[in-house]
Amino acid sequence: MQQDYDSSASGYLEDSYEGVSRTFTDVEILSTSEKNVVAKAKRYGRWWLLKGLKQDVAGKTAYQQQQRKELEILMMLQHQNVVSTYGLEEVDGLGCCIVMEYVDGVTLRDWLQGKTTRQARRRVARELIDAVRYIHSKGVVHRDLKPENILVTRNGENIKLIDFGLADTDGHAVLKQPAGTPRYMSPEQKVKAEADARNDIYSLGIIMKQMDLGHSFLHIINRCKFPKDHRYQNIGELQDAIRRQQNIWRAGWAAGGVAVIALLLAVAAWAMMSKVDHTEQMLTVQKDSVVQLKEHVEDIADRQSMQESHQQRIEQAISLGRKAIDRRIAKTGMGEHIDTLSSILYLSPEFYAAIQRTGSFVDEALNEVGSDLTQEDLAEVKTDLYTHLGKITEKWYLKIKKLKDDYDATFTEGN
Repeated sequence: MQQDYDSSASGYLEDSYEGVSRTFTDVEILSTSEKNVVAKAKRYGRWWLLKGLKQDVAGKTAYQQQQRKELEILMMLQHQNVVSTYGLEEVDGLGCCIVMEYVDGVTLRDWLQGKTTRQARRRVARELIDAVRYIHSKGVVHRDLKPENILVTRNGENIKLIDFGLADTDGHAVLKQPAGTPRYMSPEQKVKAEADARNDIYSLGIIMKQMDLGHSFLHIINRCKFPKDHRYQNIGELQDAIRRQQNIWRAGWAAGGVAVIALLLAVAAWAMMSKVDHTEQMLTVQKDSVVQLKEHVEDIADRQSMQESHQQRIEQAISLGRKAIDRRIAKTGMGEHIDTLSSILYLSPEFYAAIQRTGSFVDEALNEVGSDLTQEDLAEVKTDLYTHLGKITEKWYLKIKKLKDDYDATFTEGN
């Protein structure tokens, strides 16, 4: 005979017990925007972040697709410096919401306005870059990196990357459009919809500039803001540049440490040999040692600063030189002519004259760069500019060669 067993643990499925609720309670609206409402609420004794659509747009397909896209991207990500996401739920009073962890912290902008050390700011910057490296490894481009979308936790001062509402991947086919916050958007992001990791690198450059990481980071920050093809092409290159800079810095302090030890040993040896008991004389020697140490460390810092400034001038000269060559190439009109050419028979007679003119473009570009570089530096810049020009003209020759081969093949078949 079949017995009727009650197999449910009904005592543990009540809506609430001892003040702990299975449903969201204590809902508090944190912010609203043109399309979203963000709130925090309590469930199972902990706080959660809820991001839903405003009531007046919640029924529109485009906004529903955007919410679904954000959810799909967030669910791909699992990193200690990226906000965690748990799903999509219907919440009383808010509608369909993305459920995320609630981060107890402040925005990066507010954190920077407090009393922070340069060491702490550099550590936070490294965490931010590592978080962006992770999302890029998942094929995700944030597209709206700014201090307001970076939280710093109150416990431990670790960062959490938030707000993926404008994020995109190559795998998503919907809602492809230029997006972001103008102050932090790269020039190309303002006009193109493609998800390009270099857009985030540009935004990182703007953010790091505001973080005041020190003079040694200036050339790295400036490189982040270069034109797309000349800035760091991926986060790995940016991290490598920072590691190289840190190695230079450590080497400087290592040299300073050696100087400290040498000076202390000298003082100790002098004291032992002369057996000087006069405190005033000892203090004078120690004071002189500290002054020498300070001057030595300052010399190291100055040399490091000069080295960074020198490299920055070379990179700037290369960037300006390439732009000057690109302008001259554009004036010839040969790029457009070659791109639209359908037969070798239509090749403009001016093409070979244009090719000859390009021979002077490098020297003309160097004249625009300026004269504050040494001959060795100019040689490095000149080599880069010739390489840049060669890549452009090589494309022309390859196109012409293909057209010629096509024509020869057609002529051979006709005979």
